[in-house]
Amino acid sequence: MIISKLKDIKNEGVNVCFIQGNRQVSNKNVKSKTTSIKEYGILVPLMYVKGTKAVEDGCSLMTSKGDAIPSEEADKYIVIVDGQHRYTAAIENGVSDEEIYLFESYAKASTKELLAEANVEVERWKGEDYIAGATLAKPEDELLQFANSLSLRGFPISTISLILCWDKHKFTSKKLSKLMKGETVNIEYKLERANAFLDAMSNFTDKFVAKNYAINVVIDLSSEMGYKPVCEALSKISRATIQRIEGMTGEENVKNFLKDAINKELGKQKFNHLKP
Repeated sequence: MIISKLKDIKNEGVNVCFIQGNRQVSNKNVKSKTTSIKEYGILVPLMYVKGTKAVEDGCSLMTSKGDAIPSEEADKYIVIVDGQHRYTAAIENGVSDEEIYLFESYAKASTKELLAEANVEVERWKGEDYIAGATLAKPEDELLQFANSLSLRGFPISTISLILCWDKHKFTSKKLSKLMKGETVNIEYKLERANAFLDAMSNFTDKFVAKNYAINVVIDLSSEMGYKPVCEALSKISRATIQRIEGMTGEENVKNFLKDAINKELGKQKFNHLKP
C-alpha cells in the first residue's frame, strides 16, 4: 500500500471529489471528526479510487460542495470512497495538505461495491444511507427510486417497508446492502397500493405519516375489505379531525382514534351504496 500526501497528489494536477448519490455528508459526523482531528490529526488515511475508474464503474462525480463534474474530466480527480467526513472536517478546519494522507484502493472490486462495503464497515449506516447507496448502485430501479423519494421526505426505512410491502421486514437494510454489492434480491412490493395510501394521506403532515401509525391501521383494516375502500375512507377524513389526530399523544390513542375515523367514513360509504 502506497500512502500519499494530498499535497503531492495536487502537485500532479489532480483534485479530490466525491460520488453523486453517496451517503450525504452529515454535519453531526463532521463535528465528531473535527474534535478528533484537532487533537490527533487524521489517524487513518483516506481511501480513494481514480476518477476514471469511478466513471467506468457507472458513477457520476461531484465536487465536495456538490457541483457536478463532467465525466470527460474524470482524469483530473481522485474519488474519496472512504473518509469523506474526515476529509470535510480537515478542509473546514484548515488542515494542511501536507497532513492529509490518502491511499488508492487495492481491492479488485467496483467503486459501488467499495462504497457499500467500506462505509458500512467503518461507520454503521442508517436506513436512509442504505437506501441512497442502493439507489446509486441501481438508479433505474423503480422500487429504489420510490423508496429514496420517501427517505428524502424523512420516512424511516421501517415505514417505507410498510408502505411499499405491507410488511416492515421485507424492505430492509440487509437486503439493500446485498443490492449494493450486485446480488439479486427479491422484494415484493406494490407501487399502486403505496400511491393509494400516500394520496389518501396527502392532508396529513409527513412527520405524522413517517411515524407509521396510519399505515399500520390501514394494513389492519385492509385485511378484511382490501386497501382501496380503506384508502378512500381515509382520504375523506376532515381537516379538523386530522388536526385533532396529529395533536394527540400516545401511539395506541392515535391509532384507535384514526381507526374510528376511518370506520366512520366506511360506514358512510356503505350507507351511500345502499341508498336507492
